[in-house]
Amino acid sequence: MLKNKKKYSCEDLQGSIYFGPNALRHCCQRFFVDGKMKGDVEILKVKSDEDINVDNIISTKKKIIDDLNSNKKTPCDGCPKLQYKKWANADDIKINKISVEAHSKCNARCSYCSEMFYGGLNPNYDLNKMLFKFRKSNFFDKNVAITWGGGEPVLLKNFKNIFKTFIESKYPKFQDIRVYSNSIIYSDLIHEYLDQGKIILTTSTDSGTQETYEKVRGVKKGFLEIFKNLKKYNTKKNGNIIIKYILTTDNYKNKEIDSFINLVKEHQLLNCDFEISTDYKFEKLDLNKSLSMVYFYNALSSAGAKFVHFDDHVRKRLFKFFKENFSIKQIEENKMFDNLRKYFDKNIIVWGTGRYADEIINNSFLFKKSKVAYYVDGVAKKNNSFISEKIYSPNKILTSDNPILIASSTYWQEIYRTILDLGVDKKRVINTLII
Repeated sequence: MLKNKKKYSCEDLQGSIYFGPNALRHCCQRFFVDGKMKGDVEILKVKSDEDINVDNIISTKKKIIDDLNSNKKTPCDGCPKLQYKKWANADDIKINKISVEAHSKCNARCSYCSEMFYGGLNPNYDLNKMLFKFRKSNFFDKNVAITWGGGEPVLLKNFKNIFKTFIESKYPKFQDIRVYSNSIIYSDLIHEYLDQGKIILTTSTDSGTQETYEKVRGVKKGFLEIFKNLKKYNTKKNGNIIIKYILTTDNYKNKEIDSFINLVKEHQLLNCDFEISTDYKFEKLDLNKSLSMVYFYNALSSAGAKFVHFDDHVRKRLFKFFKENFSIKQIEENKMFDNLRKYFDKNIIVWGTGRYADEIINNSFLFKKSKVAYYVDGVAKKNNSFISEKIYSPNKILTSDNPILIASSTYWQEIYRTILDLGVDKKRVINTLII
């Protein structure tokens, strides 16, 4: 296969490794094909340190990429993350993303989770030795993002030592460090790194009452402790905490959402970033859950939350639901979408040129009623184009007064701060529900 020839691949096949207790995976993507859930595609089984071999990782990634482009059956068939474009040759793969899910010890039993994450397993290998092995093989890219999950991260044996080793690493220098903790247990180390602005913490709360907490989380202890610990972590209010709410069949009603928002206000957490998600086992969203998500978004915004967004699980399903069940006329007549309609019939600057931007432009009602003025991205692109359109540098936004859509969920706050640092009026930034 020729180098940089157009082909099917994805960002995870090209550069990600997810470390489970007894296996390495390419990704944590889950998707449906003919009503059956697929995903969590495995690289190799791991029984000891010796099983983690750079050459084997590359060859396994290369085989899937080659098979995808030779019309052979692969475990990635049907995945929405696959893109047909110019990718680096598989022989030149460097790791730019690591997810540490190396144990499955957890102090909760969430209804949307599985034994993969709470089965009680320790890793079959030494994470510090893995880091050294990858360094020695020059297997890391220049910029490497890392997420910490599990299980509950703080329950990982020798967590503090391992966490410090990675965060203080000189090579690779981890640029984007995210910790996914349920915050039932307070960690002074997590607090220290939050205060230093070195990490981003995501905590899923999933309830507004003790009764619902027990249904969704499967345990009795920890409900109020989560909010109390988040309040502790939030002492510097530097915007590095994401509070996530995963909607299930037990916690989506407006009364529960209102109780959750009251707790957020009581614990002075409105400055945090709020992420609305849904159980990944739901292939589709029904009317009640879809409207509940819109209610949730609007209620958080009305309460004073500055940053609210939907994650991948919600966004795709919500776009699909409204596309199939609502018309432009219904959107224009429904008060729930008043803030969105303010941006109809506008020329909008889109900051971001990844999958998020692609989904919004192709699937949202906003771009059925508005046009893209041009695209901006702070990250240099090799071809300097997106959907055959030129990509401009950030300074381009200073040449007009057009509204700006930040087409990113992961880096929304970071881009928002960059826009304000350029001297742009924050009123130009579209910070409302997009469907």
